[in-house]
Amino acid sequence: MATLPSLFEQFLSDIRPTEEHKQDYKDGHETLRERLHEDDAVSEYYVGDFLQGSYRRWTAVKPIGDEKSDVDIILVTNLDRNDQPPAEAMENCEPFLEEHYGDQWERKHRAYQIDEESVELDLVLTAAPSEAMRDAIGPDSSIGSLPVNAALDMGETEELLQGLGFEPGTKSDEWKIDPLDIPDRELEIWEKTHPLYTIAWTIDKNARTNKHYVNVVKTIKWWRRTQVSEPERPKGYPLEHIVGWCCPDDIESVAEGVTLTFEDIAQRYTTHAQNEETPFLGARGLPDNNVLARIDGEDFAAFHENVVEAADLARQALDEEDPSTSRDLWHSLLGDEFPPYGSDDDDSNGERQSAQFRSSSGSTSVSDQRFA
Repeated sequence: MATLPSLFEQFLSDIRPTEEHKQDYKDGHETLRERLHEDDAVSEYYVGDFLQGSYRRWTAVKPIGDEKSDVDIILVTNLDRNDQPPAEAMENCEPFLEEHYGDQWERKHRAYQIDEESVELDLVLTAAPSEAMRDAIGPDSSIGSLPVNAALDMGETEELLQGLGFEPGTKSDEWKIDPLDIPDRELEIWEKTHPLYTIAWTIDKNARTNKHYVNVVKTIKWWRRTQVSEPERPKGYPLEHIVGWCCPDDIESVAEGVTLTFEDIAQRYTTHAQNEETPFLGARGLPDNNVLARIDGEDFAAFHENVVEAADLARQALDEEDPSTSRDLWHSLLGDEFPPYGSDDDDSNGERQSAQFRSSSGSTSVSDQRFA
């Protein structure tokens, strides 16, 4: 078995957002959040704000071509969902957007998109939170004790999760912080979301997979983005959610995690694909909400067909004893970003490099992971 740890390390380094992308993230969200804090009109309904999305969960990959870096900001308000319909509640943001962003913003179904030169910002408004959620957000607009540059070492991970009411390693659905309500302008309803639970779950899952999980997500996202043109969905977070559902714990390498995840998706959803039905996958902390609800059965069946092919190729690559041949198979699966085989990748030092990679993908290379 050839897991090619140093080649995967190079591959993951190459598909992560660059330093320039990271600076775009930072400049964009810090400016927006500073403006939210200081705007007099926003202050009438402002409770707090925090980051969410792949940027916050360490699972982003770099933009391709004309794509821009994107960041999601949750704006927590004291607006009562019972007093205002979704579209009306969202319109509270528009004077602020007009003043600070001119013609750079547009309405989306559940957010406002701000289009800057090198970054896209999604501003997501939420209704009045519970007192517990207000305490979690805190007056400094942080997520409890989780700063933007949080490390993913085990001690800090456990402290964070316990501080948010989540016990690492357990499968309990208990959660001490309530979900938030976000407006859907198109459906004219308020929908529940639980970004804090999703962030905490990701950190916990990464710990349970020897810190390989976020890298498995990034690898499969890259495969989906660069090697699969059709169907359009699933992608983004729905794809990440499927990976989270199917990636086993205690994996020993990214190569193993990617292979087993592809195989589990292929096997688990065979009947769904045959019947062109979309499976029901409950959201983190909200098991009655189907993350895949917006994906039709025909698209899921087409996606599943691609996964079956990917699972077969990944298995060949993982089981191949010759590292050079294994590299060629991974290159066929993941594209040109997967690097050439070199003299440092023979089996004799594979275990040493695997240990180094686990370390570098955890606390010692957090600067990369937090923008994953």
